[in-house]
Amino acid sequence: MGAYKDRKIAKANLKKLVEDPSKVLFIHYSQSRTFDEDYGNISPIITSIVIKSLDNQIDQLFAIHLEADKADIPVEQIQDSYRELELRILNSFNNFVKRHQDCIWVHWEMKNVQFGFDAIKHRYEKIVNNTNDYCEIPTNKKQNLKIILEGIYGENFVSGPDYLKSLLSENNSRITNNEYLSIDNESQEFEHKNFMSVVNSIDTKVEFIRNATKKLTRNKLIVSHKNRFAIFVDVVNHPVFTFIGWVATILGVILAIIALK
Repeated sequence: MGAYKDRKIAKANLKKLVEDPSKVLFIHYSQSRTFDEDYGNISPIITSIVIKSLDNQIDQLFAIHLEADKADIPVEQIQDSYRELELRILNSFNNFVKRHQDCIWVHWEMKNVQFGFDAIKHRYEKIVNNTNDYCEIPTNKKQNLKIILEGIYGENFVSGPDYLKSLLSENNSRITNNEYLSIDNESQEFEHKNFMSVVNSIDTKVEFIRNATKKLTRNKLIVSHKNRFAIFVDVVNHPVFTFIGWVATILGVILAIIALK
């Protein structure tokens, strides 16, 4: 698929996101390699999920440490109840999805069973051992912001191993230095029971994904690199270029009128 078609599809998907802000949700989550031996040691546990809406009416957090607080489980004993607490947040998330089946879910690379919606589903299936009650989000209701950006600007729109961090740094370096954690660092912080560090990191990511989407719709998002087609489109749509075009058009009309005399 060429750059023109990629950009056309990406722009169409982006346009859908602003048609009804109340129906657009942004999501990210954290996982930990702190395993419950009874689970087996293959899939990481889901430790927290953050969801925000485009219209700012929803700001939802599901987290193991919050469920522990509700259950009056002391921090020093929380590791003994990971199974029960993870089940609680997965059930809460599942119920939330059921109430928002008409929404579009915007995410960043939550695309497979290693990290993504499939990973959350896998954990639910593993713990509950029953998929009949699980509410799966349809593929056409998911939008990967990274894919949209690649469609508009090309695959190398930023540099570095962590594209989300690089993009955030391009647009707000202060936040990057203070709160953003990699997936591995979030896991380590959870293992050390620094739960708020994990939540702050996830919240920062979701907030930025939401703000990045808003900026992208206004052509205000800063990226490091653009492919040639994106550069061409930006030049053509630049106010100076548009002004020159109008001047050339007016001059052409005037010259045509003069020629008719």
